[in-house]
Amino acid sequence: MIAASCSLLPFARTETAGEEPIPEDCLNGLLSATLTRKKPTGFVYRFTDRYQGEFWQTREILMLRVFRFSESYPELVDFDRDAVISNFGLGRQTSIILDTNVMVEIEGAYRTKQPHAKLTEAGIIHFARMVAKNAKYGVFISPAAAYQELPPARRAPVEVAFNRFVKYYLPKLGYDPDKVTSPFTGESVDLEKFAELPRDRQELRSVSYACLLAINVVHRIRHLAPTDKFNCYIDYCAEVLNLISLKEVFVARYVFSSEVGINELVRKRKVSLVNNFVKIKKSVAKNLPADEVIKRISLNGANDIALITTLDAVNNTRSQFIWEDAKHDAWLATSDEKLYEFCRACPSLSEQDGGKRLARGMELHAEITGTDYWKESAEILGRKLDERRGEIDQEMEMGPVLQAAFQIEALLADGTAEKFFENRLWRDRR
Repeated sequence: MIAASCSLLPFARTETAGEEPIPEDCLNGLLSATLTRKKPTGFVYRFTDRYQGEFWQTREILMLRVFRFSESYPELVDFDRDAVISNFGLGRQTSIILDTNVMVEIEGAYRTKQPHAKLTEAGIIHFARMVAKNAKYGVFISPAAAYQELPPARRAPVEVAFNRFVKYYLPKLGYDPDKVTSPFTGESVDLEKFAELPRDRQELRSVSYACLLAINVVHRIRHLAPTDKFNCYIDYCAEVLNLISLKEVFVARYVFSSEVGINELVRKRKVSLVNNFVKIKKSVAKNLPADEVIKRISLNGANDIALITTLDAVNNTRSQFIWEDAKHDAWLATSDEKLYEFCRACPSLSEQDGGKRLARGMELHAEITGTDYWKESAEILGRKLDERRGEIDQEMEMGPVLQAAFQIEALLADGTAEKFFENRLWRDRR
């Protein structure tokens, strides 16, 4: 929670051996850090990075993003103190859900000799100060979703680090009297694989994970036209998974699209979705075999979708639903720039109204010329949904979805996944 009214913050700089000392007047005049708010990109931390003779090089360090979706506004809503006070006057609790990357950064800071410096660099100290400053107005932070995403071997050290952080920087926040403390040990920091998740967590992630595996495989079949890719994906969802999830359909439709004639809005959506759901950092990919890259991308994407779904579930200020006798206004705190850009470009994924989400997912983009993809993909989805009207109210079984996810993993391992989808070989195995 970072407020625009908090304009001047302390900044500490350590000199590196061999660097020319910065003149005192420059330090006083140019190195005071200023928290500014830039719409619509959120909060940035500006400071002068390096002094070289008479030349100053300036850069921006991105702070925590704290935001939520809005049904009445087409952009994300960035957090500020006015929102807290407004909620307090309306009898709402302001709940800030922490993304896993924030918790991991806190843990990583306590593994160093200078945790305060690391936490400051990450923007977490300033976040904590604003939470403390406004706690009297009913501000709460929730790490529960982050704990769910962490591998079991990571939860204990992350919890210990988070408790240390809260005890020192947020001493007035209450603790769960039933919590179990764990020693701060050095468990593995390796990311978990889907097959290693407990069964209940597999089921919670299975739909998004299976869908994103399919999207990643089909996306990589280079000689298929965009419409053919989308048609293949929809057939797989209907015939194998026995469901069509609108959030993943939205992802697939933009990922598969060509760039012919697209406008800036569509380009931003496509880029943000590709970056978040079918790409991974090169530094990570180079150490993994090709099948593990796709599995890692898909699980990360499934976790992001689960986080957004959690935000919607908690944020009930738009309905009459009451959560534990209190109305909540839920916000997400993350330092994941790809996730933020995805949420910013595609706010429709948060719509609680399925009809609105479907309408967004079937946008025709009639202003785009030179391609029939948008019209044809909307027609494909519409026809398939009409065919499946009788399936909508049936209880969904997770067993077949889990089996489908593991099947794609096996096909990726033996190098036959693309052939399986291109030729719709699932039809031969019925």
